[in-house]
Amino acid sequence: MDLNQLQAFDQIVLQGNFSKAARILAISQPTISLRIQALEQAVGGTLFIRGGNRLQLTELGRSFLPYARQAVSALTTGVDIAQRTMQGKRGRVAIGTLPSLATGFFASALFRLHVTHPQLDIAIHTGHNQQIVEMLYDGFVSLGFMTWPFFLPEMLPLLHIQEPLLVVTHAIHPFAQKKQVTVAELVHQAHPFFSIDWNIEVMHWQSHMNTSESAMIEVPPQTAYDLLLHGIGAALLTRPQVIDDLKTGTLVEISVTDLPSFVRESVLVRFNRDEPLSSAANEFLTVFREEARLYCRPSVISS
Repeated sequence: MDLNQLQAFDQIVLQGNFSKAARILAISQPTISLRIQALEQAVGGTLFIRGGNRLQLTELGRSFLPYARQAVSALTTGVDIAQRTMQGKRGRVAIGTLPSLATGFFASALFRLHVTHPQLDIAIHTGHNQQIVEMLYDGFVSLGFMTWPFFLPEMLPLLHIQEPLLVVTHAIHPFAQKKQVTVAELVHQAHPFFSIDWNIEVMHWQSHMNTSESAMIEVPPQTAYDLLLHGIGAALLTRPQVIDDLKTGTLVEISVTDLPSFVRESVLVRFNRDEPLSSAANEFLTVFREEARLYCRPSVISS
């Protein structure tokens, strides 16, 4: 018993004869007759009363019909889901990421993936680098987005990203009216300049520029961003995090003399197993790469 036989049975009932059903299914009448004969052998009896002006079902045929239709519906749906899964339109993708990396183009990539693949299940789990590595080891997530550098040969980098860090403040802040400020002004007049642990290089610079005369306030990136939106202080934030606010004029980039060129480096990785990524994970990777290129310099993105 197969799907073709069940579809033939259903269409014959709907059309009332073998000929019309054969035309609907785009097969010959001998072919549809052979399918019904094979189906009757499988169920153990005759399904139709032959003869007369219109084909009629036997008692066996009437009792079998609802189950045949359920089977046709289930199998058709199953084939469709399987095909969509192979195309990356169905299935599930689980991703681990640091909370500080879950904004910007990461968020826009998820939204775009949901719009283009509405039947794809997406799960995002957050943690620090070591927790994400453990998730990848356990197969709890298929992709991990974490800070760079790290040295684990078991992890295969898929995408390396560098996001420029900018000193920004609110448009109402006094710094917004200046074309340029010094590092000393940034430290003493930002009220305050928020310290953020982007990487060792940034933290080293922030610790050396700070003096005993000014208290250091270290906060997570999202906290600094929220405070800036309320007109408080200045901070180093990634370009993707503030690009929309810079366009609207809510936030303003500050030019600081003698400021090194800082970037946040991150990497999208997978566990280096033999099996390939799922179609759903590959779809996310494609969208993620394209979104990253909208916010970061293409020359510093490599797969």
